[in-house]
Amino acid sequence: MTVIVTGGAGFIGSNFIFHMLEKHPDYRIICLDKLTYAGNLSTLESVMGNENFAFVKADICDRTAVYSLFEKEKPNIVVNFAAESHVDRSIETPIFFCKQT
Repeated sequence: MTVIVTGGAGFIGSNFIFHMLEKHPDYRIICLDKLTYAGNLSTLESVMGNENFAFVKADICDRTAVYSLFEKEKPNIVVNFAAESHVDRSIETPIFFCKQT
């Protein structure tokens, strides 16, 4: 079983990764995270050496990167924890929370 966890370097996502690796040591867990203010790679330091864990730095809005990762890993499950955590930031500066095309 291969699981991609988006936003996995954040508080909730990283705890989900720890749980999954503990309860399902045979699963392959891939963390996809942009590493903004809400994510911190050092949070995942304890699992970086796990052979069933991989980290990919990418933005979920980058369609090419996401499609490429899906093609390579062929996930069975995707769990999305990628989010902006501070609503007040979106009120103060909404442009940062809008996808521009």
